[in-house]
Amino acid sequence: MGWSCDMVINNFQLTCDDAFVGINVADECPVTCDTCPDDGASSGCDLPDMSLSILSDGTVLYNTSEAIGGFQFVVDGVEGVNGASGGDAGVAEFTMSTGGAMVLGFSLTGSSIPAGCGDLVVVELDGEPTGLSDMVISDPAGSQLDFNYVSPPLTDGSSLPDMNLHI
Repeated sequence: MGWSCDMVINNFQLTCDDAFVGINVADECPVTCDTCPDDGASSGCDLPDMSLSILSDGTVLYNTSEAIGGFQFVVDGVEGVNGASGGDAGVAEFTMSTGGAMVLGFSLTGSSIPAGCGDLVVVELDGEPTGLSDMVISDPAGSQLDFNYVSPPLTDGSSLPDMNLHI
C-alpha cells in the first residue's frame, strides 16, 4: 500500500529523521524533508543516442552520434522561456533566441556541436518543465536529424511528486 508523505509525517507524527516500516522517512520523502540531491547526477551521456532531455533546473541534456548545426524545440509545462545560454551550444558560440516557450540555437559562422554528449544549453524558465516537443535538430548542412525526447529517469524519491511515498 502506498502511504503519502503527508500521512506518514502528520498522521503518524513522524519526523524526517524517523523510520517508517524500516525505511528512513527523509530518503522516501526528499521534497517534504528538503533532502533532494542535486540534478547534476544526471548526464547527457546517460541518454540513448540521438536524444534530448530536460532537467528541472532548465539544463537540456543531449547525446548524439552526429554533429549538430542548429536546434529548435518547445519547453513543455512552462509559461515561458526567459533566456538560453551556456552548454555546448555556448561553447560553439551559437546564437540563441527564445520566444514564448520556444528555444532556437544556430551558428552564424558555420560552427557546430561535435558528436558527443553533455549539456546542450541551459534555459531560464518561468515554471517547471515537463518535457520538450516540436524538436527540430539539424546537422551542419541543415538536414534534419532524427532526435527523440527522453524523460529524465526516476532515480530517487526526489523525482516523485511531493507528498508521495514509494514503498
